[in-house]
Amino acid sequence: MRTVWIALGAVVVIAVGVYAFSLNRAVAPSESRMVPAPQQFAPSERSNAALTIVTLTDTGFTPTTVTIGVGETVRFTNTSSRGMWVGADEHPTHTEYDGTSTREHCANGVNITGSFDQCTPIENGASWDYTFEKVGTFGFHNHVGASSVGTVTVN
Repeated sequence: MRTVWIALGAVVVIAVGVYAFSLNRAVAPSESRMVPAPQQFAPSERSNAALTIVTLTDTGFTPTTVTIGVGETVRFTNTSSRGMWVGADEHPTHTEYDGTSTREHCANGVNITGSFDQCTPIENGASWDYTFEKVGTFGFHNHVGASSVGTVTVN
């Protein structure tokens, strides 16, 4: 009977390990998936919307805090030596903006819901634009290097 319990315990430990590994792989960025520079995106479909620039350098985002109006666009530009994947806090799930996780709003590196999440890393020289349609204060980070953080306040 003891052998059965040991075998059952081993199966449970292996299953939990496989599950945890699959979660980590689903949200971890891959350098091989990075979009080559120069990747450019249209700033906004609204011709009268303001454009605010936030730049990622090797030391982090600058400026770290911006204030914009609803319907305005922030362009995140990567000038760092590594990839940039902008996502709403919390890391690594990116749920703060609309409550959906990376697993729900990112499909094969494409944002399918309009959530504040780039969903794939881009290289140096490339940019990603996001138009904010909700009032609030939203923390963000670079998913590739989560110590790089900032805040967008939308009035």
